[in-house]
Amino acid sequence: MRDIFKRELLEQLTSFKFTAGLVIVLVLFGVSGAVFSQRYKNEVTEYRNVQQRWEQELAQRKKLDDLPEQDFQVLKVPLKTAFLASGGQDRLPNAYRFTIRIWGDQPATSRAFSRNAFIESFQALDWSFLAGTAFSILGLVFVYDSVSGEKAHGTLKLLQTYNLSRGSILVGKLLANLATLLVMLLAGILLSLLLLALVGQIDLSAAEWGRAGLFFVYSAVYMTLFLCLGLLLSTVTHRPASSMVLAVMVWAVSIVVLPGMGTLVIQQVRKLPTQNEVNERSGKVWDIINAEYKGDSSTWRGREMGKADNYQFEKVSTEAQNKRKRLQEAIWEDYLRQKFQQARIVRAISSISPTSLFEYGAESLNGTGVLRDELLVRQGHQYRRTLEEWIRQRDLADPESIHLYFQPGYLSLKPLEASSVPRYQFRESSLAEGLRDAVWRVMILSAETLVMGFGALLAFQRYDVR
Repeated sequence: MRDIFKRELLEQLTSFKFTAGLVIVLVLFGVSGAVFSQRYKNEVTEYRNVQQRWEQELAQRKKLDDLPEQDFQVLKVPLKTAFLASGGQDRLPNAYRFTIRIWGDQPATSRAFSRNAFIESFQALDWSFLAGTAFSILGLVFVYDSVSGEKAHGTLKLLQTYNLSRGSILVGKLLANLATLLVMLLAGILLSLLLLALVGQIDLSAAEWGRAGLFFVYSAVYMTLFLCLGLLLSTVTHRPASSMVLAVMVWAVSIVVLPGMGTLVIQQVRKLPTQNEVNERSGKVWDIINAEYKGDSSTWRGREMGKADNYQFEKVSTEAQNKRKRLQEAIWEDYLRQKFQQARIVRAISSISPTSLFEYGAESLNGTGVLRDELLVRQGHQYRRTLEEWIRQRDLADPESIHLYFQPGYLSLKPLEASSVPRYQFRESSLAEGLRDAVWRVMILSAETLVMGFGALLAFQRYDVR
């Protein structure tokens, strides 16, 4: 097997396929490094600008009673490792906004950063896309004629005259071609990292290097799958041309057809309510509250006039409107939960494609995709609870406050230092969380690779070398 490995490796490294493939890989990864470097720099600038504007707005709030009017937000920090697997982070919401006043808008996700049309045109050139697309076709191109081509040239029959088992021949070819592809991938990665460091000034932490290392290993499994597939196709045909046609067809189905299955299926079997329908359902809560409180659900006479009866009408209205707000927010949170669930189902169905399986797994390992969006909402909820409790405790410390939460005009009028208001820094998912989210995809991809490898081995055992 060692001799087969050396022979195949030397043949591939000196072939035109390797030279052309290496040039393509270097160009693609070079463009990727340049684009993500510029995008990261832009996002850092925009992130700081958004934060600065928010701080300036907060500085205008001079007392606790002003805070219910303030818009609060949790922002996704610019992601250094977006180049690994961006997961659509350049298009998806990157802010969770809310107000705590009774009459505030519903908490919602939004896009806080501006967009760069030029950079958006290269949005898919992350490593997961490049590896998923380019290296799948390269893997098939490198091995489609490994068996049928050797037979056509008469060298396969010659190999059988040596004391070599068919299994060792196939494994030697597999390992040699995998090593060739890994050399190309490593060259592309190093070029991309160099540009990210020099142009984007991106300095990776130990955990981020760990994500990059896991991506490299995960990519090796994915490339092995397509190499095994190519070897299988080469062992079920007797002419290289036939192998090539089959390889192109299989690649097109895997890359183009199967990934869209999830969206097509989910649109037919699991439709979400429209935003207008959710709005209508949310609006009916007003009728329920008004009926329950017999029309006394929104009476606000002001701080001076309410003193006469110790704000009895205002207390009832505060109770009613807080209840109304909780019910409406529950409706919108359920709608958002359904959207996340639908996105995960789409990804699960689309994972019938090895390429989708690989790319979604890479997103999980990198902490992007649905995982990062769910994290944004959870942290937004956490920040809101923390902020409300902080305001409540500060307000209770003022005996002159009316303590009606959270209606402007009925909280503490004591001076407020804006610097004392709790801030929130978005926290990325840990590497362990990413692994937990990706583990089933990694296991399935590994199982598919083993099945494809055994299939190629069994087919080669029965292959007529004459």
